[in-house]
Amino acid sequence: MMTREFVALQERLLPDLPRFTIQGRLMFVSPVKHVLRGISFEGSSFDKESFYATVFVLPLCVPTRHLYFNFGDRIRGVAGGDRWNGNAMDALLELRDAIKRDALPFLSRVESLHGFIELAQAFSMQNPHTSEAIAYAWARSGEVTRANEELNRLARLLDLKIPWQREMAERAGTLKVKLANPADAQRQLEAWEAETLQNLGLKKFRE
Repeated sequence: MMTREFVALQERLLPDLPRFTIQGRLMFVSPVKHVLRGISFEGSSFDKESFYATVFVLPLCVPTRHLYFNFGDRIRGVAGGDRWNGNAMDALLELRDAIKRDALPFLSRVESLHGFIELAQAFSMQNPHTSEAIAYAWARSGEVTRANEELNRLARLLDLKIPWQREMAERAGTLKVKLANPADAQRQLEAWEAETLQNLGLKKFRE
């Protein structure tokens, strides 16, 4: 499916999704504050009509150049399948029901950074991305002690011989230093939020 087809599909779903807006293949709760909450649509290699829909949350204070779904899951039908057919009217109705049944309750759990932290703690704590996101969310919430504890935990998870983990460690080290002055930490985290929104093309939706 092409982007314009996804937009047309999303426009048909939009009346049942108050506070959502559309940007390309993404539907999300707007305006955006500290956490991006949305549903992303992507085509399937199975055929031209098939697609997947993923509900996710993404903490903006962790800088990123692209969307990722570490804190999310594919939306599934009643039979458990996760591939949808864009040309089937009954599939659209089932997708709408699945969004109401599963996606909206998932997103409603993350009305705040504390809500994000609670949700993130249900994901694998052996994944450095989980620990990183929780640490940054604690810091953005002003919880310096908890942020430092989680940053220490993150440091124990990282292998500095791996480039992306070394980059993660260096960024976490920058935040840890700035946490000595919470105002400096907040300015850094706010800058990372702005950077993430810019990279995702969502800057105009900032609250």
